[in-house]
Amino acid sequence: MGFDHKTAAIQQLEKQIKGRVLTPDDTDYQQIGQAHNLSIVHHPALILIPENSQDVVAGMRFARAEELTVGVQTTGHGIYFPIEGGLLILSSEMHKVTANIEAKTVQVEAGAIWQNVLDVITPHGLAPLLGSSPHVGVVGYTLGGGVGYLGRKYGFAADSVRWIELVTAEGELIRASATEHSDLFWGLRGGGGNFGVITAMEFCVYPVATLYGGNMQYPGEVATEAMRFYRDWIKTLPDEMTTSLAILKFPVVDLLPPAMRGTTQVLVRAAYIGDPQKGAELVQPWLDWRKPASNTMRVMPFTEVATISNDPTAPTATYGTNMHFDELSDEAIDIIVRRATDPKTVIIANELRHVGGTISRVPADSNAIANRDTQIFFGIGTPVLDSKTLPQIQSHMHQTRAELQPYLHQGAYFNLMAGPEAAEQSKNGYGNAHHERLLALKKKYDPENIFRYGIPLVTEDIKV
Repeated sequence: MGFDHKTAAIQQLEKQIKGRVLTPDDTDYQQIGQAHNLSIVHHPALILIPENSQDVVAGMRFARAEELTVGVQTTGHGIYFPIEGGLLILSSEMHKVTANIEAKTVQVEAGAIWQNVLDVITPHGLAPLLGSSPHVGVVGYTLGGGVGYLGRKYGFAADSVRWIELVTAEGELIRASATEHSDLFWGLRGGGGNFGVITAMEFCVYPVATLYGGNMQYPGEVATEAMRFYRDWIKTLPDEMTTSLAILKFPVVDLLPPAMRGTTQVLVRAAYIGDPQKGAELVQPWLDWRKPASNTMRVMPFTEVATISNDPTAPTATYGTNMHFDELSDEAIDIIVRRATDPKTVIIANELRHVGGTISRVPADSNAIANRDTQIFFGIGTPVLDSKTLPQIQSHMHQTRAELQPYLHQGAYFNLMAGPEAAEQSKNGYGNAHHERLLALKKKYDPENIFRYGIPLVTEDIKV
């Protein structure tokens, strides 16, 4: 379904809201609706840019009356599939952040990004459970779980959520918490945007003003040795230390600095919250093992946490998948390194993230996030520099998963997955019990699968 002009119903919607409505005949329709992942190209019948929760209520009631599916986007990180003929709600104008410094809690509207939160609370020595980039939307990241450099100490971002306000498929504004719609509160934290349009949430933040962190770079030739060293090293680390190891294979393209083109690098990333001297002692084994080509480990204010990963901020076409390990065997390491460094591959990044710690000690049924006992997330991701290479990228990821299958732990972390990958791994990612419970919630709160563009639960309605 599409609207090539503003019908009477659309005009009535405009009268009801403070925000803005766009149809395909608006000149900025395509640009405004673009996702951060440029491989997802939306063609919605209508775009709604609400300014408050009542705008969202009006938009959802319009969608019900017009029989439209609904997708929600802030920066575009939480949407997995292109919207064709539905209603796209852009929450970017709802970005208010309110902090209770004494209680160490923060309330955000649906369109806030993590930088908005940092700006409010870091002057008070507090830190949120953001990921590696402050430019990501708070809500989409958190609904998918949310794991970052404070994760081993404080858990997933979803574990710290106190309440969530949302508009249901019926156009009703409700609050979900441990005491209100508690079944829905369970499913929202880890179940993605499957049950409604989030308008606000509250979560806890933590006393972290500074950290000891950075990254160490090694040549790709030592990837196997480095990965084995990393496997043994992380077993000695306290919860206060969160780390990752990435093999980065850079293509020869003009977008990159000349020194990086055609090279393969190993990056060891780390963040320690506590005494900087202790952090340095924990990192010292790497310096004793081999002198890095570069070393940015230092004491930094928490506002600089994004410099550890230096994630790109510009929108680009990307594709990724994710797997879990309990233990990295020599055989698994050999497979990862061989495929990551294959001269024929167009894949740029293969990353191991050490999880466990507090994440694994939160009760398994506390929310929809499953497989908490896994110790390592393994992500494969790459920009899609040429759309013609997408089948090759998908084939590489499927073949890597097949080779690693004997060594994998059940599970998948959906925030690090492209839509088709997430659809294939939906049941594996949640496990049978969580998946069935989420499907029951879907049947209760969204039986028509109006919200079908986030983490896939009901896969038969998905078009990829």
